[in-house]
Amino acid sequence: MTNPVTQRVQDYTDLVAHGGRELTDAVAVLAAGDGPLVAHGPGGEHPAGLVLALTLLAAGLPHDEAVAAALLAEPQPDALRAALATIDALGGAEPYLLRHGLTVSHFHALRERFAGDDAGLAAGDVS
Repeated sequence: MTNPVTQRVQDYTDLVAHGGRELTDAVAVLAAGDGPLVAHGPGGEHPAGLVLALTLLAAGLPHDEAVAAALLAEPQPDALRAALATIDALGGAEPYLLRHGLTVSHFHALRERFAGDDAGLAAGDVS
């Protein structure tokens, strides 16, 4: 029987390897939004923490701060850390997102949106 934590780590690693476009599309939606944002999936079986981490990294937050904020939304912290380590090994969040379709305009929108507000977390508008 497969350990659920080990399986989730593998699922997230596979998502990074094969679902870059889907992850990037989620970040693009958050970049284009205005007002409060919520990223979630059904039944807690979702990469919301990974999408949040990528969004905050694209917004220019330092890696440690982005990961700490994303861990609040992630039921599988080991999976999130493994996915981000995989992305780092591929050159980092910005090149990863650019390769999968995020535009410079998206990066600018995210940086403008989250500038000066602890990435919107203080107001509770990102989860």
